[in-house]
This record gives sequence, C-alpha cells and structure tokens, in this order.
Amino acid sequence: MPKKVKPAGDGKEEGPVPCKQDELWRIQEKLECYFGSLVGSNVYITPADSQGLPPHYDDVEVFILQLEGEKHWRLYHPTVPLAREYSLEAEDRIGRPAHEFTLKPGDLLYFPRGTVHQADTPSGLAHSTHVTISTYQSSSWGDFLLDTISGLVFDTAKADVELRAGIPRQLLLQVETTAVATRKLSGFLRMLADRLEGTRELLSADMKKDFAMNRLPPYYVGDGAELSTPGGQLPGLDSTVRLQFRDHVVLTVGPDQDPSDETREKMVYIYHSLKNRRDTHMMGNEETEAHGLRFPLSHIDALKQIWNSSAISVKDLKLTTDEEKQSLVTSWPCVLTNRGTQKKEQQITKCPRR
Repeated sequence: MPKKVKPAGDGKEEGPVPCKQDELWRIQEKLECYFGSLVGSNVYITPADSQGLPPHYDDVEVFILQLEGEKHWRLYHPTVPLAREYSLEAEDRIGRPAHEFTLKPGDLLYFPRGTVHQADTPSGLAHSTHVTISTYQSSSWGDFLLDTISGLVFDTAKADVELRAGIPRQLLLQVETTAVATRKLSGFLRMLADRLEGTRELLSADMKKDFAMNRLPPYYVGDGAELSTPGGQLPGLDSTVRLQFRDHVVLTVGPDQDPSDETREKMVYIYHSLKNRRDTHMMGNEETEAHGLRFPLSHIDALKQIWNSSAISVKDLKLTTDEEKQSLVTSWPCVLTNRGTQKKEQQITKCPRR
C-alpha cells in the first residue's frame, strides 16, 4: 500500500490533510492526472519567531504555496540525492544555504526530493500559513522494477524449465550465499533482461492498483447527484463507444487473483477511481476498496482498441463472437459511454457511487 506522505516544510500542523476543500480537490486531482502519482497536501500554521522542524529532507517532490504572512526559507544541497526516505540532518553536515529567501502570500516554491530545508516565521508577524503539495513518493525506477520483476519471473518460469528447478538442498540454511547460487541468479537475471527487451506488456503487481485505489475521484461541480444513477443508453452492437476519464483508469495484466483457481492463469484487470471517496484519499487502510473489473487475457486486444481509439464501433472489436463484444462494452458503463448520448464531462455523470 502507498505510504502516507511525510510532511514537507516547517509548521505546527503535521500529517496528510483529507482533501475536503473543493479548490484543493480540483488542484490535486489535476496534478494526479498530470504526474500519474498520488498527490498529498498539508497545511502549516507557524507562529511568529518560531520554527516547526529542524533541517531535514523528504522523499517527495515538494511545492510550497504561501497563503498568509511570511516564511523565511533556507535550502541546502542534498546529502542524499533523490532520497527514498524522510530524515533529519545535523547542522554541521549541511553547510551554508544554497538558497535563502522569504515567501510572501501568493509565492510558489518548488524543490526536488532530497533537498535539505528548514523554515521559520520572522518576528513581528501574527503567523505564517502555507500549504505543501507533495508527490512522487515511491515512484522511482527502482520501485517500478520491484513492482514488475515478479510478473516477469512468473511469465518466464512458465516457459523456462530452469526457473522451475529446485534450489540446492539446504540453501536456505546457509549463512552466506554460495558462489553457485550467485552464478545461477546472475544467469537468470541476464535471461530476464533478454526477455524484457522483447516484451511490451509489463506486469504491474501493485503500483497501478494502489494508485487507482487511493487517488482522488474526478473533480465535479455541484452536489454530485448525477453520480448515483447511470445516464444514457447502454451500448449495443451498433454503437460507437469511447473511453471516458482516461486519466482515471489503469489497465494491467497479472495472475488470476481468484483463490479457487489453482492454474493461476493471467487475467486483464481494469481499475478506476470514479467511485473513490475524497475523505479516504491516500489513507491506504484495509477498508479501501478497489473499483474495477477483470477480463480473460483473450480480451486484451479489444481493450487496447478501446484504449487507443478516440471512438470505435463495437462491431470492430477484436473478439470472436458478438456476445463477447456486447458483454465487454456493457460490463463497464462507468468507463465506456455510448457516443452521441454523452453529456458534458465536467459533470462526472456515469458511475453509481456508494
């Protein structure tokens, strides 16, 4: 599950702020679409002549928007470039500031992940208020490699008997990895690298699903009453369909998650955030529900047709029977819409919501 974003910036209030204000919802939802990563926000109120946190760095990309009062900032060169975790830094390690300035209302500051920083509110002011918007936590190439390698091994082991062979007797009891095991693993990694060069379908174990589960729903204007009932006509064989809210939908391929299926065949999974709740944004608790569907792997080409087309006729979908085509386009009306009966997209009108 995604971790909660550690506060970035000095203040008296710490921790993620649920995205309840409409303006923050609108901003963060657009940024999540732009970055393809969770975007958190924190509000800090710091009294005059005080500092909330000592010098530190964060594992997120940071945007600071000054709202009230003034904030004096000092930024230092990273001690750990592109840091993967939050950490305090001792004054004697960071040297002199690389940048020093004061933010006033309306000023916007950005600094990259790992930038050492500290901030204080000058004396003579009532207080300082700023909002920190942060993103790209656990979104490095290393994280992506960890996410995809298990699927690559799963696929390769089905085709290569060497990966299915048993490990040497008592290997797990050894204190150090044996030279034989190291050579074997090195060979497997080279084989996986060769296989990776020839594939176009990376299996995402968790990152895509976690992003879809924990992000904000699309921003809409009004009371959201039309969210409760699907509108328009369900698509049929003579319909032309298109993908709605593309930036709120992810497609991934992975082993069947049905525990009753012992064969563990690959399936196509579609996850979306259209029914996500604002008050659980980025909370990552056990009650968070994934919204989506799964399809047989034989549907992958038809799903890609829908994904890559601005509009497509149901009859032209690459499936064997008309029944399969009809079933595909009617099984996820939250994502597909019958072209010609579409309402304006600024009102998210197609998905029932709990």
